[in-house]
Order: sequence, then C-alpha cells, then structure tokens
Amino acid sequence: MKTFIPRDKPRSLIISVIAGLIGLFVAIPLLYTGAVLKWESQIGTFLLFACELIFAAMWSVFVIGSVNGKYKKIEEKEWSQQVW
Repeated sequence: MKTFIPRDKPRSLIISVIAGLIGLFVAIPLLYTGAVLKWESQIGTFLLFACELIFAAMWSVFVIGSVNGKYKKIEEKEWSQQVW
C-alpha cells in the first residue's frame, strides 16, 4: 500500500508543497470568509503568512539542493532518514 507522503522525495519539497496547499485551501478561504462576514479575527492572515514563510524557506532549501545536485541519487527511505 502506498503512503500519502512519497518516500523518494526530499523533505524540503514535501513540506513546501504541504505548506502551499494549506495556505491555498485553508488560509485563503478563512481570509475570504472573514472579509465577507466582517470578522475581526487575524487567524487567516497569520496562517497565510506562516504558510508563505514556510513555503518560501523550504522551497529555497529544495532549489539550492537541486541546483547543487544533492538529489540526483535520492533513494526511497523512511521520512526520518530522508535528506532535506
């Protein structure tokens, strides 16, 4: 049975994709709902900022590693043993 998190991809890529999806499908709808209902909550704004920050940091780690050739010989491993 296949797992949800691929074992042959670097952790930085997986974390950046998950952060981007949470920002897109959770934080932005929260912001939109808050604007429509005129809520004074800052949860959506904070969540979107945090997701963008995590996405940018992890994507940078992935791109730098990819440019340096760190992932050319990546093998299927457990999550805790996979490269960043």
